[in-house]
Amino acid sequence: MAALADQALPGVARHAGRLGFRSEIEGLRGVAVLLVVLYHATFSWIEGGYVGVDVFFVISGYLITRLLIDEFETGKFSVRNFYVRRIRRLIPSLLATILVTLAAGIVILSPEHLRELAASSLAAALSLSNFHFAFSDGYFETSSRIKPLLHTWSLSVEEQFYLLWPFVLLVIFRVAALRRHLFLIVGLVLAAGLVASEFAIGQNPAWAYFLLPFRAYQLLAGAMAVWTERRLAGLGRGPATALTCAGIALVVGAALVFDEASPFPGLHGAVPALGGFLIVAAGGRAPLPARLLSVAPLTALGRISYSVYLAHWPVVVFARYLSVGPFSSLEKWLLCAASVGGGWLLFHAVEARFRLSGAGKGSGHRWRETLGVAAAAALVLALSWGVRATGGLPGRMDLLPEKREMARAMGFQFLEDYRNGVLHLGRGTNGRRVLIFGDSMMQNYVPALMALPGIGDAEVTLITRGGCPMAAESLQVVHGGVDRGCRDLRDRIYADQGRYDLAIWNQSWMEYADRLFLERDGGFVPAEGDGIDRWRAAILATEAALAPRVGKLVVFGPQVTVENVPEILSRIGPATDLSAIPPAYAAMRERDAAARDRFAAALAALLPDAVVVDPRRIICPGGACRFSDGALSWYFDPIHHTAAATPMLTGALLPELAGALR
Repeated sequence: MAALADQALPGVARHAGRLGFRSEIEGLRGVAVLLVVLYHATFSWIEGGYVGVDVFFVISGYLITRLLIDEFETGKFSVRNFYVRRIRRLIPSLLATILVTLAAGIVILSPEHLRELAASSLAAALSLSNFHFAFSDGYFETSSRIKPLLHTWSLSVEEQFYLLWPFVLLVIFRVAALRRHLFLIVGLVLAAGLVASEFAIGQNPAWAYFLLPFRAYQLLAGAMAVWTERRLAGLGRGPATALTCAGIALVVGAALVFDEASPFPGLHGAVPALGGFLIVAAGGRAPLPARLLSVAPLTALGRISYSVYLAHWPVVVFARYLSVGPFSSLEKWLLCAASVGGGWLLFHAVEARFRLSGAGKGSGHRWRETLGVAAAAALVLALSWGVRATGGLPGRMDLLPEKREMARAMGFQFLEDYRNGVLHLGRGTNGRRVLIFGDSMMQNYVPALMALPGIGDAEVTLITRGGCPMAAESLQVVHGGVDRGCRDLRDRIYADQGRYDLAIWNQSWMEYADRLFLERDGGFVPAEGDGIDRWRAAILATEAALAPRVGKLVVFGPQVTVENVPEILSRIGPATDLSAIPPAYAAMRERDAAARDRFAAALAALLPDAVVVDPRRIICPGGACRFSDGALSWYFDPIHHTAAATPMLTGALLPELAGALR
């Protein structure tokens, strides 16, 4: 998206017509940003619209390489001027977007989400947001769908490319042996990058998606188009038209066929990249497709596409944040209109002013303007740091006590009161020792358990982590590697030789699927089978390991899973309409009941000497399931309980555990 600033407006330096304006590329930019906006507005018929970003990468690689080669060949390249142009044309709009987004976030977002926004704005202002998002994945991490600056990852990828690519090309141009084989060198690096990207998907999908080494092949496809375009100088209109139409078909086809489950980027990402490459390399010689891409609406949208891209995602995120349910068809189209309108305002208020303001005023003016942009960046960094350091300005919620209390009631109480890891709780006054262990399904019940006299008065050791199987001999394998932090916590349970009067265990039995492995002969093998069969060996190993030192074992069965839990429960902020939430509880329904019930029955049969607590008896007493008390929900997502559920859980657990607490 970034180098595209050179394409859109007059006044850009040109040499011998080489850098002349190409309206079909402008139109292609319009197509790319339209695909992205439609996809993010959640139209179901274009679930692969994210490929518009890949097309942007190709165009950016093409335009920046074309500009650099022209300057190398004419001896006009200047490192200072190159980066001054990049800063003036890209950063002002980005900084304006960050500032407006932060201001809106202060009004709309909860402290937790505002804090994350401030962290991502720091990264975005430093052109490091792709690293921020690649490494921020975690259990209970803020959903990517409500991160207002998530889209800046692609800008960071391009800016990092611009930091490296001019010097790589300059070295190649200055070494005759390398220059003679430039096309081959870039082609080999492109191929290696594609292979690395495909491999990385299986190892770490987040890195593959966000980081430059695994996206570089798409930018280099644009660079290859520069030399390919020269080699196709004599190509006839017929073949050029065929190539361009094939490129359009690849881009549009990928947008219509791909979805969020498609492994990406890798080989799938090569499809829109190839499409963009063909259009850019041959499109100028194909009259009919060129005219199609050059229609006024597309070129007008392409002209402001950088600003539209910057504006659209915060618009969508804030609308989603305040919405109780999915967008209606009308709301989706209104979001598209607001995105384009916001982009048009940003373009005319910021982007165009900076891109043209230095025309005819000399390098001194441009340098002073660059310093002004640097000062603005410092302001953004200071503001972002301040918001993050305060924890997302939590004092805002104190001004709105009703919303503050609702947010607390709808939170996950374990995360408010405790943390992951090993904790020592309880008053230790009754002489009993209790071990509680498991993943977040166990954390669901910890506040309620600690309210029970027989446990709250005991000496309690708590070993938990979300997304971590704690069964003996069990492992979680992610991206081909063992989750070592999880394994280390698990080992704390079985290395402890102390005696306990009571041990309480719970897992997200239905969730691990192909991530659950078993330790065998110094390595690990997949846990095979379905349902209880997948867990059988680990459950029996756990019972056997604990039996010599635990008086009574309590095991919770599978959680009652609920669909249609209003997502807004996890994002109550200053602007949330509380009155719109309770009516949404009526849509909450149990999900996967039959599979859950089979597992619960099999678990009770497998552990006849343990106390097996079936959550159905708690949530559905007498067979009638209740997921709220009418005013407050007991679920904040399909499997986790809210703080408001704790009194209900405490009352229900007392008779369930009466025998074990004696």
